[in-house]
Amino acid sequence: MARCRKSACFVFLVTLTILMVFFYYIMLANWKSVSTVSRLQSDVQCLTMSLLHQQKGAKPDGQPINAFGCLSGDTQGSMGASALTGCDTREMASYLDSLFKRKFGTVMDDVYHLKKQVMSFRCDSPQPIKQSETLALPTSRINYASEDLGARINHITAKPLGGSNIFKSILGLDFKANPPVNMLRSSITPGSCFGFLGSNATISIRLAKVIIVEEIALTHIPKESTPTFTTDNAPKEFEVYGFKPDKEKEMLGQWTYDNAPKKRTQTYKVNNNNPLRSLVFVVSSNHGANTTCVYRLEVFGRVL
Repeated sequence: MARCRKSACFVFLVTLTILMVFFYYIMLANWKSVSTVSRLQSDVQCLTMSLLHQQKGAKPDGQPINAFGCLSGDTQGSMGASALTGCDTREMASYLDSLFKRKFGTVMDDVYHLKKQVMSFRCDSPQPIKQSETLALPTSRINYASEDLGARINHITAKPLGGSNIFKSILGLDFKANPPVNMLRSSITPGSCFGFLGSNATISIRLAKVIIVEEIALTHIPKESTPTFTTDNAPKEFEVYGFKPDKEKEMLGQWTYDNAPKKRTQTYKVNNNNPLRSLVFVVSSNHGANTTCVYRLEVFGRVL
């Protein structure tokens, strides 16, 4: 009888623990969704306020009005249909079009000049172009350590910024604030890096394809983009190992990121002729900070 009671208590505790973990993940996912929607709502509201205030004028009775005929007296609580009553949609569309052209005009000019150069590459030729001929354009390099292409983090060995405990380790929340997957993402914004305490870390990365690695690139943000106006937390000395499909390990090289102000992305040549599936990125020092931030790691090569 006593044994049955112990078994029942054990099953109850296990079931309760599983339910608590399940509800925790549900609440965490819901909190993330609410936070994302709130940030998006704030961004839209700020953009709307900016557009209204840029075009704000003055009516004879002193009530502010913008160039579209929209009353802007209550932009906080009535941004719906009532706030846009009387708007001239054609004038608003014209203003938005001019704003887009003014902000992105230089980009469009660059695209136009590039297109013109590409077209004139063959059009200036006195001989007609045969249909069988193709225009050879320089191909962009493919980053096989990109999360978008399927690369992922296999394993990490480092000290989390916020400390660790048994619950964080079990739930995989040690690096929740600055996860190592940030190294594999294309966007670089202040704080969106793989952050860890100290200057030592080992990160195992599974590449998107089995490739022959030719170059490795490391990127860190400029000091002008940081609140402290310093980049001492950039990695300094590091080494990279490669794993063949048969799990055999080989060293690809040891390098130093010199943290040059005008060279935030630095590329390192790799002398390798073996196809590799995974890499191990080992950081052994930084430029003097108590923490280290790795922003982006890129791996270039060719597929067999």
